[in-house]
Parts: sequence; C-alpha cells; structure tokens
Amino acid sequence: MATKAPRYGKREHDAAVRRGDALANLSTALTRATLDEGAKIVHLRFRNGIELAIPIKAIHEIANVPIARLRDVTASPMGDGLLFDCADVAIYVPGLLRDLFADAFAGALGKIGGRSRSSAKAAAARKNGLKGGRPRLADSSL
Repeated sequence: MATKAPRYGKREHDAAVRRGDALANLSTALTRATLDEGAKIVHLRFRNGIELAIPIKAIHEIANVPIARLRDVTASPMGDGLLFDCADVAIYVPGLLRDLFADAFAGALGKIGGRSRSSAKAAAARKNGLKGGRPRLADSSL
C-alpha cells in the first residue's frame, strides 16, 4: 500500500516561505554566477560584495564537463547553489567552499595551535617527559 505525501497547511507553507526568504537575504547568499570561458573560471558574487573566481578544474562535479554545457550557470533562487542546467548539475555552494578551503584553514589553525606557548602547555610537556615522553612507534616492518 502506497503512502500518501503529507499535506501541509497555510501556516506550514508560510513558515517555509519565510525561511527561504531569510536564507536568500543572508549577506553570504550567492547573487550571481558567471562563466569566463576563456579562463575556464566560474565567478561567484555574494550579497555582501565578496567575489570569488574558481577554476573549473577545481570543482570536481564539473571538471570534466565540456565548457559548452557550462555556459548557462546561474545562482539558485535561495542563493545557496550553482545551477548548470545544460550539464544537469547543481552544486551546494557552502559545501563547495568547504571542499575547497577547509583543509587549508584547518591546517593553518593546527599550526597556530601547535605554536602556542602557554604555561599549561609547558606543564603538560614536563609531565609527559617525566613519564618517558612519547611512546616510540612500533616497528611496522615485522
């Protein structure tokens, strides 16, 4: 027996529309997306004025798609996606930015944290040293 889709009332519909409007009006919402065919770059413009240029080859969802199928790129109505209609590809922009930049930022933050020189860190190092320091790695050649 097939289940019926739930029916939503006016209140639920209006709440969903308000949530969508709020997302579309965030300062980080994507307002425009264009393609520079010669440079093979997708240009993104956000509501807060920030612009990014991302090489097509850096976006794995479209890296191997012929450039002619990428010409119709647009920003999604909610401002959170890139739509390539002719290539039948939609890309969630926050996920794209995370994929492109997260490792670089995480690595930089880790290096900064490792350089930290606090009395607590020094005390922990001394305490660890009294226990013999870091354990040696097991010989993996056995």
